[in-house]
Amino acid sequence: MTDATNAQIIKLARTLGVPVNQLAYLTDVPATDLRDFRFQVADLLFESQSGGLRKVAAAAKVIPAPVIAKLVARSRNALLAARMAGVLEPAHAVDVAKRLPVDFLAEVAPLLDPRRSAYLIAGVPTDTIVAVGKLLARQEDWITLGDLMAAVSDEAVRAAQAALDGTALLHSAFLIDDTEHLERLVGLVPEQKLAEMLKAAAEHDLWDEYRSTLGGLSDSALAVVRAAVDQLPPEHRDRALAEIADRRTAS
Repeated sequence: MTDATNAQIIKLARTLGVPVNQLAYLTDVPATDLRDFRFQVADLLFESQSGGLRKVAAAAKVIPAPVIAKLVARSRNALLAARMAGVLEPAHAVDVAKRLPVDFLAEVAPLLDPRRSAYLIAGVPTDTIVAVGKLLARQEDWITLGDLMAAVSDEAVRAAQAALDGTALLHSAFLIDDTEHLERLVGLVPEQKLAEMLKAAAEHDLWDEYRSTLGGLSDSALAVVRAAVDQLPPEHRDRALAEIADRRTAS
């Protein structure tokens, strides 16, 4: 099983609502096939539940955002809020989200489909993104944190990475689907923070996550990581450099 396949199995288990070990039989399936299947499952689940919600969303157009936010926050129904986010008018959904408590947004975030909700996540203020990101890290919800980091603005990425430790960033980077978003994260994280991520790989035996992250990077991004490796103590530096060398050989 490749590291990329492992990441997709973890995310598929979240989508299906089952323990990861129940999907162990999928370890030989290519990561891209697992990702496509996960998207198909998510689409099927969304379509099966969206008919009635679209009628509610049509009615919600005439209800002011502050009123909707009050109703949603009062109900504390995170699943309903996540489903509604997929059918509300984008501007209306963002206006409602801005008014919701941070702790409730952290409950809703894991239930969102990032493909449908990227506009919503990107529209949330930076300080709220940072607060939600810190809560997700505290809960060790690396899947949602990775989706969050992939969807927000450059400004929000810079603010969030400053508030998170290297372990949280490495775990979440491992679970970012799109290599373009992974490259962007590497480009926005300062060298000192990248070194902190590398140190986390050594101290917490997260070399699989580190290796998988390297696999999604271009040569230019690898050079950025290589510069950060120089800040590590020798025993950690050698392992980190060996992984980079293996990545170059494999490519």
